[in-house]
Amino acid sequence: MLPEIEQLLILQDKDQHLRRLRAEIKKMPADAEAAKGRLAAATAGVTTAKEEFNLNEVAIKNLELQIQTRRDTIVKLKTQQFETRKNDEFTALAHEVVRYEGDAAKLEDEEILLMERGETLKSALKEAQDHFTTTEGYVKEELGKIKERYINVQAQIKEFEGIRAGLAAKVEEGLLERYDRILAGKGDVIAGLNGHVCTGCHMKVTAATFNDARAEKIIPHCPNCGRMVYIAHWDD
Repeated sequence: MLPEIEQLLILQDKDQHLRRLRAEIKKMPADAEAAKGRLAAATAGVTTAKEEFNLNEVAIKNLELQIQTRRDTIVKLKTQQFETRKNDEFTALAHEVVRYEGDAAKLEDEEILLMERGETLKSALKEAQDHFTTTEGYVKEELGKIKERYINVQAQIKEFEGIRAGLAAKVEEGLLERYDRILAGKGDVIAGLNGHVCTGCHMKVTAATFNDARAEKIIPHCPNCGRMVYIAHWDD
């Protein structure tokens, strides 16, 4: 293996590691936003559950007022019955009492249903609040880990950039320019030849390319993907 290839393989290893670290750090804001989104959803769940519970409570209060109004009216009608001395008026008032009692009974049935629904909504609210508390804890922990990881990865990137600069300084300038040009377009610069196949693009190289790699006098390029190639396995 050419010494230049050995140099570039070491350099490529650092560049691959740097690429992974940069990809990781690029993904972190999205991870943080996703965590915040889960907390926002849990918060919205509590808000919705609370609004539904409160609306139900207001509906119960309204029914209680309507029921009380009818009960008050019934008392007044019965008082009027007691005071009247006319049979037809007494009968009419009795009909009114029955009608208002019927209305009150229907409203009380509605109230019972709303009260039962209120218990269900109360449980749903408690569940939403518990879910929020749990989610808040998880999200806080996750954001803390993301922040800690961000700091660590930034430090690793800085460290590897220093190592990379030291390795790059040892590579011949023209070769380094070729390497960096391919790196910018392909990601991986150097690929081994597995037989006559480039492991970078998995395409077969020409006989001339293979022979140049085997001769180890120059660094040939894959005619298909443009990567620098070398003999990885001497099976031929």
